[in-house]
Amino acid sequence: MEKHANALVAHYLRSHGYTNTLSAFEQELGVRFNPNKPLDNDESLDSILADRINYLESIGSSSGVDYKDEDEVNKLDTIVHSDLIKSKKIELPHWSITIPNVHQTLNLGTLSALIISSSYFNAIINDKAYNLAIFLTNTRYLFIIDLDTNQIVLSKFDVFGNGQQIKTVIGIDGTSHIVLCDMNGNIASTALLPDNSSDTLQFILSLVTSPLKLHRRLITDFKFLSFNDALNPKLIGYFASIGWDSRITVGRVLQNIDDENSIDFDIIGDYKLFTNPTCLLILQDTKTNLPIVIVGRLDSSLLTLFTITSHNDSKLVELAKLSLNDSEFSSHSFQPMAITEISNVSSLNNDKIITVGTDHIPYMRLITVVVPSIHEIIKPEDDKEEILFSELTKLYESNKENTESFQSNTQILRSYIFSNFNSLSPQDKYSNAILLSRPNCSGIWIPGDDGKLRGFDLRSGTVFETLDSNDGRAKSAFIGKYGLNSQFEVMAVCGAVDKKISIWKCNT
Repeated sequence: MEKHANALVAHYLRSHGYTNTLSAFEQELGVRFNPNKPLDNDESLDSILADRINYLESIGSSSGVDYKDEDEVNKLDTIVHSDLIKSKKIELPHWSITIPNVHQTLNLGTLSALIISSSYFNAIINDKAYNLAIFLTNTRYLFIIDLDTNQIVLSKFDVFGNGQQIKTVIGIDGTSHIVLCDMNGNIASTALLPDNSSDTLQFILSLVTSPLKLHRRLITDFKFLSFNDALNPKLIGYFASIGWDSRITVGRVLQNIDDENSIDFDIIGDYKLFTNPTCLLILQDTKTNLPIVIVGRLDSSLLTLFTITSHNDSKLVELAKLSLNDSEFSSHSFQPMAITEISNVSSLNNDKIITVGTDHIPYMRLITVVVPSIHEIIKPEDDKEEILFSELTKLYESNKENTESFQSNTQILRSYIFSNFNSLSPQDKYSNAILLSRPNCSGIWIPGDDGKLRGFDLRSGTVFETLDSNDGRAKSAFIGKYGLNSQFEVMAVCGAVDKKISIWKCNT
């Protein structure tokens, strides 16, 4: 039986021209298949499968049962692209066949403490690169793991030293700096330093800087965008944050000129929304290099786009609203809960592509939309930067209140939806929506409430991989890189129920 099945597979590979795969198949089995030898029953794998499918379809039609599988659930949801999307000729790549082949369960030894925040950190410390994972527990412990060696390189209790619980921790890639967001709307920073007293690789934290008030209440999310400016060498990048005070705050991150282990935060401006924001993303406009901040909020299917008037004398300005709903007169049927960028799409010009996870029940929907360039939104009379910056300043002057209003003249961008799929990832109204975009833009990973980690192909609308990750829903997760030159993909999913950290690695 097994010998016959192997011969069928070999014949299929040869007849379809998969010569490299056939060679690998023969090498695995240690058998050489004779191309001139006919199959035992004169039936190929193609004909057997076709016959089997016809049989199942005949059973389904006679018994009134629909045998559609998961791969077919999104066929009816494929939308007709608008003329605007067609003109852009965007083509997303298929799911990369490389999948995680190493699974580890991390035990931080904290008596089953809940991981409330996790993030990937590509750190540069003493001119050496490290692939680090940052974990924060509800017992006020901060752990940092070296993803290349799986070793704990830092364990710190009560980082602030005053009993204050930290809500979110992120590292600023390409540096040694770490940003800390507490429960009262404040941010501070510290830096990783080598522990010279240890025989193994260990880090210590520099003195935590004085906190800066960003929000009146809890900071729910914080994002950072690296940026290099020859005219301002102190500028490290831009940040954006959202909080329970219904505000979005945008600012700069600057290197402290007196202390290389310290950074400063400079607030550009804030904006008051109608309702609490739910998700946040910060992108870089391809043509102007200005940051584009995208925010979703409760009770609205519109994303609000912000930018700044220029890199120098900056003001925060509401750029436009991007519709996730095809219905022109309904913006409250659902709301966005997670956003991720689909980067490195070769067919893009100056646009960006993002995927939004919605609050639909029982399954999250994935809406992929095009984010146009600032030039396309503003439509200046000339391509000169000075004219564009002038138009942005006029836009700021028209709404100095920086408060969302029903009388606002902010334009709504429609017909930018690329696809709308059922993710098949279960959720309810208490779920913590998470989307993990793969580094090579070939799909996304979705941690579901059933403990499964699903690999979703945004081009075909199908679930390509389903991995058993945790027992129940996820509290936080991240995707990053590890290995020599950071060429391999790594994911970490922190369970809200089982309190386990599942780490998935691709080492091929």
